[in-house]
Amino acid sequence: MHIYIISFFLTILFIWLAKTKAKSKKTKITLLIIAVLPMLLVSALRYNVGTDYGKRYVANYDMIREGIEVEDLEIGFKIIDYICLIFTDDSYLLFIVTSLIILSIFFEVMYKKSSNTILSIIIFFLGGYFFGTLNLIRQYMAVAFILLGYQFLMNENRKKAYILFTICAILAFLMHSSSIICFAIIFLTRKNLINIKWVLPISILILILNKNIMAIISPIIENTRFNIYLTGKFAQGDLSIITIARNLIIYVWMSIIYYYQRKNNDKIEREEITLLNIQGLTLLFTVSGVIHTQFMRIMIYFSAFQILSIPYFFNITKYEKIAQKIKQKINKDITAKAIKTITYICIIIGFTSIFTYTNILNNDNEVLPYKTIFEKYKSEPLD
Repeated sequence: MHIYIISFFLTILFIWLAKTKAKSKKTKITLLIIAVLPMLLVSALRYNVGTDYGKRYVANYDMIREGIEVEDLEIGFKIIDYICLIFTDDSYLLFIVTSLIILSIFFEVMYKKSSNTILSIIIFFLGGYFFGTLNLIRQYMAVAFILLGYQFLMNENRKKAYILFTICAILAFLMHSSSIICFAIIFLTRKNLINIKWVLPISILILILNKNIMAIISPIIENTRFNIYLTGKFAQGDLSIITIARNLIIYVWMSIIYYYQRKNNDKIEREEITLLNIQGLTLLFTVSGVIHTQFMRIMIYFSAFQILSIPYFFNITKYEKIAQKIKQKINKDITAKAIKTITYICIIIGFTSIFTYTNILNNDNEVLPYKTIFEKYKSEPLD
């Protein structure tokens, strides 16, 4: 785990230098590019790291090389395989290329859209998203394109925003067909449609009904490519209490901020409404995991927005008003800065706890032990 943590702190260091010490635009851009390299190198040079590394991506690469059709692989990802095969029969290039695509997009979005880039990087790492990119490569390529599309979707020119988002969503679909559900985000930018008043009761109802809901869903997907999820090891639910608790706390926190602003007639931006709606969907798909584990996979598309939504809501919180109310109730002075710092620390502690449980203690995504391609090829030259 030390290689991951070192790369993480190096990234934070270079971003901090770019934000606080860079005296010219050129220096700042250089430092921001350098900040991507530690995590990019860890990702690109890995070997047999991630649950699906060998049994899925290496196996598919070898099948395509041998002219065997891979039926359950999207055309977009096949094209990447074919391009890599032009240069080498060995799959190491595939992981270099996909790492470059995924992380360059993630970092670009965090640099341009985040209200607090360092907090976004912290959530990206401690929230497990970086480790997800080492395993669920196709899906995280789709996630990256959806996040890129969201960046365009917030453009004030609505026609341009919808066109660019649609292009990115199509690219995502070509990487992982399940991302088609993300087209729904287009309809979540104007009103609080995914409202906490019905999201919480529905979530409780789903937890109560549990797997009985599969009786309704099964006939819908039994004649599709997803029928694999009706049998064998895939035909099961996934009750992740820690993930439900995490997404519930975040959703309630965002909703409190949103309704407080409405109560005080504060201006509510499109981005706030969109991110709140997306977090509501995150919670719904998380609890739907008890019905079928595939819902947890779909949840990733929406939960990944936390790298933007948490910094955004952290930034718009009225800390001065909170400080005033606390002072009135306990008759003690407390500064807005102190409350903001406490909130920041709580966010970091929360995600660090999740990171410790999921990635250190349980080795989610099977990213440990870390090995590099040099360990594989130390006795033989690369192609």
